[in-house]
Amino acid sequence: KTPDSIQAIRPLKNGVIADYEMTEKMLREFYKIVLKRNVLTNPKVVICVPAGVTQVEKRAVVDATKEAGAREAYLIEEPMAAAIGAGLDIFQPEGNMIVDIGGGTTELAFIVSGGVAYSTSIKVAGDRFNEDIIDFIRQKYNLLIGETTAEKLKIDASNSSSEKEPFEIRGRELVTGLPKSMKVHGHDIDEAITRDIDTIIETVKLALEGIEPEVSADIYETGIFLSGGGAAIKELTRKLEKEFNLTVTIADEPIYAVIKGIAIILENFAMYKNVIISSHSEY
Repeated sequence: KTPDSIQAIRPLKNGVIADYEMTEKMLREFYKIVLKRNVLTNPKVVICVPAGVTQVEKRAVVDATKEAGAREAYLIEEPMAAAIGAGLDIFQPEGNMIVDIGGGTTELAFIVSGGVAYSTSIKVAGDRFNEDIIDFIRQKYNLLIGETTAEKLKIDASNSSSEKEPFEIRGRELVTGLPKSMKVHGHDIDEAITRDIDTIIETVKLALEGIEPEVSADIYETGIFLSGGGAAIKELTRKLEKEFNLTVTIADEPIYAVIKGIAIILENFAMYKNVIISSHSEY
């Protein structure tokens, strides 16, 4: 809902930089907010990147961070930060599996003895959920809704205790072109994103089939840990438990797991120096 004089821009898409110049300006604004409470003028910055990003994408993130005013820039794979923020002891020899469902990507990793034994990333996450909810409402109810409405509907349905609870949505009726209000239910949202959930489950299945047997033995004991905003989707938890017969644990405040992990890394930088990607690495 922006006037003609304002253009809404998404500097990041699918976990990587989509607009370099805007990303740099966004980071500068973040630094201004933080530095009002901090005497440092050139901060040390740790930034998450999706598992499996290319060397060029890593270089772009580091360059944008430094040009925005950072003294030092470090990268860490998102599932590793999520595991730390979820409270897992990543240095234990016992393997843990973390699935982080963010906005642009879903990250999956097996973490053993302070390192990543296996990691992968797929571009099926919160943003894709929103798109599929919009498509589903349009096809089933002939109602066109916006991304903000779809996001709110997804969150409300995730926080609901009943699939039958009604949720009011407003949009444009496709036949008449007029504004319209109607009610949908939680099971509609589950139906809308079932294809995306199945894609995530298939990714988990392929990962479990590809890891070492000893790591599999650990996962049988520890189960699957979920983080990110998508962890609140009950249908995902139900399907994971049913498909793999494993315990599924949702992190405390899962939407903040990654950022909490970064905070822990910055506070204990020496302890976690081996899990980050140095700013001096060759990309």
